[in-house]
Amino acid sequence: MNGRLGEAVRCGVFSRYSLILISLFLWPLAEAVPTWKDELTLPNPGPFARLAPTRLDLQVSWKGMVNSGSVCIEFSPRDVKNSASYVIRSSASSTGPAAVLFPYQSNFWSELHPTTLRPRYFHAVETNKKEKVITEVRHFSDRVESHEVSQILKLGTTKQTDRTFAFTPIFDVFSAMLHIRSQKLDVGDRMTIVLCPFSTPYLLRVQVIAHEFHNGRSAIHLDLGMQKIDRKTLELLPYKKLKKNASLWLSNDTDRVPI
Repeated sequence: MNGRLGEAVRCGVFSRYSLILISLFLWPLAEAVPTWKDELTLPNPGPFARLAPTRLDLQVSWKGMVNSGSVCIEFSPRDVKNSASYVIRSSASSTGPAAVLFPYQSNFWSELHPTTLRPRYFHAVETNKKEKVITEVRHFSDRVESHEVSQILKLGTTKQTDRTFAFTPIFDVFSAMLHIRSQKLDVGDRMTIVLCPFSTPYLLRVQVIAHEFHNGRSAIHLDLGMQKIDRKTLELLPYKKLKKNASLWLSNDTDRVPI
């Protein structure tokens, strides 16, 4: 009888220690689930019709007074024969005084799934006064892998960085644009998605502020906020280049393009 009681006591002590050890092991995993994940909206395209083959030529200015750059974005270019993917390509460069102070050129190429418009592959070449950066991003069902090569122009040295972000769903910059424009975009609508434009993930929050006239055109006024995501802890971090939310206006027509 005493032997059985001692055995029961030992088993009880062992069980309590086992529970403590298991709890300590699982606690970091529970903490790793981000609280913002419940905010994420469905990644499915909305009911608005897909954008037809379109070319956008945009002018960038400093406070609307000095032209500082130009951007060209082509959605499903007619000269690109790729039936397996929906292709977007873009180019940008600084111009005028900005090109003297901050010389910059870029060429982007994005391949999306033709039906879901979810990203598959992204390639970017960016050049400024100091370096040339080539970035490749590949999207998988459970992760994003980025490969970045930086060439320091003055020294002729090269640095290579490979990163993985294990999360889903994730958008690139162009798939995010097409996803948002496809939604109903009624006043007050909110969308929250994870965005990985290059090698760093972000949480993008979008809210429809109003349907109004902007620069003489019927427009949809959007409010955009972004925070960085720590790829290891999933903690939200400040995005220093966008300390305050930004405004974006889409044409309130069949195109729904930035104006």
